[in-house]
Amino acid sequence: MLYVSSTLMWKYPVEAAILIARQYGFSGMEVWAEHVWFHQSNPQEILDAAKRSGLKLTLHAASWDLNMCSLNQGIRKQSILEIKRSLSLAREIGAKSVTVHPGRVTLSAKNRGWHEPILTESLNELAQEACRLGRVLSIEHIEPLPKEMIVTPADLNRLRASLDYPTSATFDIAHVPLTSSLTQFFQELGGIDKIHVSDATATKLHVPLGTGEIDLPGIWPLLWEKHCPVVVEGFDDSRDLSMLKQNLLFLQHPDCVSM
Repeated sequence: MLYVSSTLMWKYPVEAAILIARQYGFSGMEVWAEHVWFHQSNPQEILDAAKRSGLKLTLHAASWDLNMCSLNQGIRKQSILEIKRSLSLAREIGAKSVTVHPGRVTLSAKNRGWHEPILTESLNELAQEACRLGRVLSIEHIEPLPKEMIVTPADLNRLRASLDYPTSATFDIAHVPLTSSLTQFFQELGGIDKIHVSDATATKLHVPLGTGEIDLPGIWPLLWEKHCPVVVEGFDDSRDLSMLKQNLLFLQHPDCVSM
């Protein structure tokens, strides 16, 4: 099940991006909530376009400029509200799995002890709301930056185990350090229901497949054994879809699994 991120077609509203995705042979799309809101798209039109084209949808919740365990209470509350708004959008467009980014520390890693219970509290509230709406909250691990809290399989497994409501995990190959074993990371992460794929270099994440330093041939066959959506990620605000076409060059290689 090869999906594409709507952000690779940012210039186009999501309802149009769905038709483009079908044209290029994808079986599904991960819709980013911010993409919908930026173009002020009607969720019913997105749902109709998906039904007409036969594309399945997942959703990536709002994440830009948000922090669900911020030291600032106003930022924290607004972040939770934006993700709840994303969950409602997921129900409107028929997307079952909703990926969320976990929170991060506000100052430094020395303050992690304060943030951890707040993160758990926030995610419990969101996971409960997801259950109420018939959605699944899928928590994504993040690249190991100084303020990020959930960066290893152990981090995410432990966080999910601490919650009172069921969740799943989003595995992102570009968020795994190039110095780490991608296969080991993948095998240690529990509850995966969605996989994000893009390439990366030592200085830049989410570059087109085959243009970075990730061992894609080594991990690619394992990804398909999960039988869950594999989402090609990236961001491109050009009208000519150059990044999407670069990804397609890799995907058309004989070693890649057919879409």
